[in-house]
Amino acid sequence: MRIIACVNQKGGVGKTTICANLACALSEQEQRVLAIDLDPQGHLGQSFGYFKNRQAGIDEIFIGNQQFQGVINKLSDSLGFVGAGPSLQKLESTSKAKGRGLLLKKAITNQLAGKFDIVMLDCPPSSGFLVVNALAVATELMIPVTPDYFGMSGLSMLLATVQNFERILGQYQRKWFVVSRKQNRRLTREVTEKLEHYFGDNLAPVQIAERAVLAECPSFGKPVVTYAPASSSARDFVALAKHILQQERLTDD
Repeated sequence: MRIIACVNQKGGVGKTTICANLACALSEQEQRVLAIDLDPQGHLGQSFGYFKNRQAGIDEIFIGNQQFQGVINKLSDSLGFVGAGPSLQKLESTSKAKGRGLLLKKAITNQLAGKFDIVMLDCPPSSGFLVVNALAVATELMIPVTPDYFGMSGLSMLLATVQNFERILGQYQRKWFVVSRKQNRRLTREVTEKLEHYFGDNLAPVQIAERAVLAECPSFGKPVVTYAPASSSARDFVALAKHILQQERLTDD
């Protein structure tokens, strides 16, 4: 089971957009996918049509009141979703005491093994309790980067955090870097060239452009892959999903 954490400590880089649409696109590629909302804001849930963050979700898994089978919402035969839950905000300020950072890993390992091919984690823009749990359980990282100065600055901070985790937990199987919220300007090309230089094949060849349809579809409770399947944005996410699956198969070979 691949566990991909969509993470960046900087807000506004497109984590939720990528997580929702990539989960949907992967589920259409014969993958059993579970998307988990680890952000107390509940935006991933809104992307799937859950506009009120009131029902039990991943918060109850952390607390120990529920198991996954009681909080998974079936979106299709191949796509499931676990919401944030109303108590997740309180948990974000939980201390990082010994063992607390492994709660999610224990729950996923014990309860989801063999049930899904891919688990996608939408992380909050922070470095607190929830992100620590995500980094501890993830086998791969999906790191959106906006092609601007602040995007590069935020990436530098995140990589320092990731390196600390890898010293303790070992290397992640893959770190995927994705240019997000792309605009046609010179700075975008300059930043992309720097990312290619530093990250090589780990930089996804598909870039997610800033388009009106991506801002519009969450209000309808649908990822763009299902809201506007013929759009260029939907095609981008399908291409990204295929790239991720293809690279995994090449690694296996």
